[in-house]
Amino acid sequence: MIDATVNGVSFKSIGLGLKTHNIPVLPPTKDNTIEIAGRDGELDFGSTYGARTFDLECILMANDTTVDYHKRVAQLAALFNVKKGDMVFTFEDLPDRKYLGRYAGTMPIEKLLFDGNLTIPIKMNNPFPTSGERVLETTVTQSSQVMTVESEGNERASPVIVLTNTGTTTIRSFKITNEYEI
Repeated sequence: MIDATVNGVSFKSIGLGLKTHNIPVLPPTKDNTIEIAGRDGELDFGSTYGARTFDLECILMANDTTVDYHKRVAQLAALFNVKKGDMVFTFEDLPDRKYLGRYAGTMPIEKLLFDGNLTIPIKMNNPFPTSGERVLETTVTQSSQVMTVESEGNERASPVIVLTNTGTTTIRSFKITNEYEI
């Protein structure tokens, strides 16, 4: 069994064993084309990636067929409640990756005495996981200072910039310019 967590809650803590996670190598593509009347073929405006979906094949393990089993089912329903919105998934065999997604679909359980087999469908609207990056922390001490921020990732992504005022004075204005190197 693979150890996994959802928002920091271990699958094992609710009696859930993860047999496999079927995460596709890449999300599905979305082709941006248009057909024009009287013209053969289509005009191609390139492709983008769509939402990524994957399945978590699990076994729900209980100590008895009644009280503990139904307690585990209730814990499972509470953990994957879609009203919570996107959740962070981590897997022990995919270190340093965090998948942001939510339960999407249906989750029937095939009960086998004390246990139950189930497949949990997950949808990631942002189809790429996050991972550890090299971060350059710098203290800006003067006006018009230029900094370079590097990422070791292999796909262009929007940066997340966190500003913290550690001084006692109020910052009255601040400007960030994001330029891509060509």
